[in-house]
Amino acid sequence: MVKRATILGCGSGGMTMAVDLGLKGFKINIFDFPDYSKNLKLVEEKGSIEAYGNLEGKVEPDVITTDMNEAVQDSDAIFATIRAYGAERFILEAAKHMEPGQIIMNWSSYLAALRTYKEFNKIAPKETILGEGAILPYFVKPTAPGVMNVFGVKAHLWAAAMPGNKTPELIKVVKEFFPNCEAAPNVLYTSLTNPNLQVHVPPVLLNTGFWEKNEGDLEFYGTLMTPKVAHVMDLVDKERIAVGKKLGLELIPKPEVLKMEYGQYGVKGETMYEVYSTFASHRSWRPGLSLDDFAAKTAFGEDLLYGYVFISSLGDQFGIPTPAIDTMTNLAELVLQRDFWKEGVSVKSLGFEGMTPEQIMDYVMKG
Repeated sequence: MVKRATILGCGSGGMTMAVDLGLKGFKINIFDFPDYSKNLKLVEEKGSIEAYGNLEGKVEPDVITTDMNEAVQDSDAIFATIRAYGAERFILEAAKHMEPGQIIMNWSSYLAALRTYKEFNKIAPKETILGEGAILPYFVKPTAPGVMNVFGVKAHLWAAAMPGNKTPELIKVVKEFFPNCEAAPNVLYTSLTNPNLQVHVPPVLLNTGFWEKNEGDLEFYGTLMTPKVAHVMDLVDKERIAVGKKLGLELIPKPEVLKMEYGQYGVKGETMYEVYSTFASHRSWRPGLSLDDFAAKTAFGEDLLYGYVFISSLGDQFGIPTPAIDTMTNLAELVLQRDFWKEGVSVKSLGFEGMTPEQIMDYVMKG
């Protein structure tokens, strides 16, 4: 029997995943909420989704729906490909309709599993599994309705369940769809491994004037990644690793993560600048968004709210200084006139305040 995957979110990531899994021979259900259904309707009218670049092909989804029950029914795996701010809405709505034994995971981590775990447990059948991946498997930009330009497909993926003692069950299912996915120790590891955390914020904030004059119509990786900017990215990465080490997590330096993910494209080097200087597959990407839109609608805002604030709060709790992360967050507040410290996820909002590293790790492993 042919396996079926449900994809929640019909943005560029979700549509690319539909092509990827469809080309692998799986049946595909795609879902979005009615208020986000513009892309869904375009796909329905066109009848197919197409990708080109580093993923070539056209796929006709089996089910296109705004009905969550229809979307998840008889599905072997449910994959969310949504922005961080939508995690609660999509995951908890899916939980109401899931069947015993099903898995659901959000590919774009940003603490999605930890943010939804308690409510998910109240709603979903006991045999279901909640998980997250470290990052979306693709780097992509739409070029026409239902047409995706795929700049890169990651060669190496990580995923974990919440709690971590269910990760083997999660990975057994996920590997059927993504054989290049391996088990991460837990969902703190996946969220702290998210490769976006270092890459969006410093280049944008340290090039604010240039960005505004060009309205974001610039080669992000080819123009903004100067040696000094990349040095700040390296500092952010070192602080991330130091905080993770306090929790007992051996996090991989970002340059090494990129080489694992994109080594097939010739990526190499030891520092951020060296690695991004060899990143030919990404060099031509142009965001084409205003600074406010890039912060509100893309990973830039996500990195601050679900990464920088959280890492800083862990550092404060455990006595690990995070001056680069704090400086970038403070600068973002000044430039964008938004209270990221107040809005962001912290040890307090996750219920970790006052807990020791051992207590936190016990929670993420056992629930």
